[in-house]
Amino acid sequence: MSSSNGLNVNKRRRSVELSAREPYANLTLNQQIFSEALGQYFGIPAENIIPTAGTTGAIEAIRNHVFKTSETKHPAFLMVSPGYWRARESFQGLGFEPVDFKTRHSDFTIDEEEIIRAVRAEKPELLYLSLPNNPTGAVFDPDIIIERITAETTMVLDLTLPSGVINRKLLIKTLYHKFRGRKNLFLIASTSKSHGTAEHRIGWIVCADASDAEELRMENRNGVSTISIAEGLKHIGKSPTSTKKIERSFALLKRNEQGGRYEIVKPRQMVETSYVLVRSYVNANRLREILERNNMHALWGSKFGLTDDYIRLDTLEPSNIKIFVDAINSLKEQAAGA
Repeated sequence: MSSSNGLNVNKRRRSVELSAREPYANLTLNQQIFSEALGQYFGIPAENIIPTAGTTGAIEAIRNHVFKTSETKHPAFLMVSPGYWRARESFQGLGFEPVDFKTRHSDFTIDEEEIIRAVRAEKPELLYLSLPNNPTGAVFDPDIIIERITAETTMVLDLTLPSGVINRKLLIKTLYHKFRGRKNLFLIASTSKSHGTAEHRIGWIVCADASDAEELRMENRNGVSTISIAEGLKHIGKSPTSTKKIERSFALLKRNEQGGRYEIVKPRQMVETSYVLVRSYVNANRLREILERNNMHALWGSKFGLTDDYIRLDTLEPSNIKIFVDAINSLKEQAAGA
């Protein structure tokens, strides 16, 4: 059969299931259909792709796998700070010990050589990197890192965040074929940010090694719902719906940045993506007060290893970005009137 985006998905002959009721059989079948559609899109064998409940589901599946195979009760994981706070909490929640690679000293730029040196020195069981970085938008060359660290360290490359500059399809395809057969290399992503499907929890893991995929599939029995699979198939191959929103939000932030109330954190190598880190020059307590007064909820820097002078904003909601800009500018007006 052909999906709505033109991908050809093999139609299977109806079978008689004696081991499970039809809804459960359909659930398993749809996982296979989704893997086949992704495999066709990326040019990767379907058996190397595992559907997951969003990117978080992918992170947790790999986390559980590393925990299962580790010789210690508290495996070490290395990740960039500031980085994706949900990933950090997911690892720590199962007893992993964090090794922070702080980027503030380098203007939040992620240097590949420094990452490699840190991995070699600390020897973590797992390395987690988001490309682009969440929340700074910092980018790096993953090839250099993959080539220079051994398979003893499981590497998770999170490609969830959308960008008008990074071609996710090409990157996943290129990395898979270049490093095909490398143990403990996992490329994870979802359509949550790129196509606005967060409530459907549609994600996946691309395993560079087929035996890793087989093990993960046995360990990970939490399949994506049939309804979510149907939604996910609609978006495979379609252009991200998020690009214009990201551009509008950054344009708004840049226009108002000159007022001196805040600045956008700009690593030397970065792209505009669905999150942005800003540094406020307004007293943090005062800013928190006005945001709470207006029923505005923010992710403060203390959540991901910084002070509360820093705030992470979601650029997929330009209207909310405008509310933030107006709120912080109102503090300037109040100060002038005082």
